This record gives sequence, structure tokens and C-alpha cells, in this order.
Amino acid sequence: MNSSYMRAAAAAVALIATPSIASASTVISQKCVSVSSSSGCLFEGDITSDPDAMNAKSYINAQNAYNAFLHAMGSGTPDIALSFLFDTRTTPGLFTGKAFGSWSTPGFLVDYVAVGAGPNFVLYKIAPTSSGSWSTMDIPYESNPREASHLVFFGTESGAVPEPASWAMMIAGAGIAGAALRRRRSEKMRSACA
Repeated sequence: MNSSYMRAAAAAVALIATPSIASASTVISQKCVSVSSSSGCLFEGDITSDPDAMNAKSYINAQNAYNAFLHAMGSGTPDIALSFLFDTRTTPGLFTGKAFGSWSTPGFLVDYVAVGAGPNFVLYKIAPTSSGSWSTMDIPYESNPREASHLVFFGTESGAVPEPASWAMMIAGAGIAGAALRRRRSEKMRSACA
């Protein structure tokens, strides 16, 4: 069968498999290979922090639409599970730039990021990190790249892991304390023997 015919059929199945909501976020299959690809996965609509799958803009709705798309394509890729962290509309100051820039979420590990611009957003799966760069280049535009409307981050809170320099100081401190105790013990032994 023709590859484009298969994609069109898979897109139709994905649209049918998603909840019937007037403006639900649905995968645009012509652009989507996987959220793990460098171009991410392009969605129609918006994505928000709302966990209610009946809300067309819910991140759960986007998650379910993507998973239905995967199943329709017969992909062996595992389903995604999004754990909401931040939406830059309600938590400002997490990113810089207009059409591209950087982001930072200290204390949190992001494994999915959605970049919204205009009537679309792109969802990317990334290696867990607390900072990175973003761009709207994967969102269709006419002449100039669209300015981002918002970024939405998904992941987990990172545990308190000391920096390598902190580890070195802790080990050195334990070594110095051990040496001092050993020295004190050997001095007591000498005075007891004398």
C-alpha cells in the first residue's frame, strides 16, 4: 500500500479514536513521526495544565490523542504519560526569546516540553534535564517564524543531588575528620604507654 494512503488512514482512525470534542487537540499526522524525533509532533489546538480529558485544551487530551495516533499507526512505540510541571502562562520567567530561546526549571527534570504558537503546538520528548533550548521552527508559518505563546513542561521534581564539587568537599571533610581522630587516638596511646 502507498505510504501516504496509510498515513491518511491512520490519521482518520486517530481522529475517530479521540474524544469527540469540538476543538480537541489532535495529531497532525503529516508532520508527526514521534515525539522523540527531532521535529517533535505537531498538534492542532492548544495545550494547558488542565488534567480534565473532556477539556479540548487539556494536556491529558493531547496525551490520549497521541497515544490513539500511535495505536492507529501500529507503532511499537510505548504510550506517553505526561506529568504536568509548569505552564509559562501561569509561571512566568521560565523561558527567554520570542521565536527561539532557552528555558530553565531549577529543581525539576523535564522529559517532555510543548511549544505553543498560533493555533498549534509541538510536543517534544527530551532526555530528562532542567534546562534547554526551544524554537517555533517546527510550527507552520507563512513568512516569519511565529512567536511562542507559551511553553508547557512535563516531568518530575529532581532530588537534591550534590554538585561534584560538593561531593569532593564532603569526602575531603570526612578524610580530614578521620585523620584528626586517628591522630588524637595515637597521641592518647603514646601518653598511656609512657
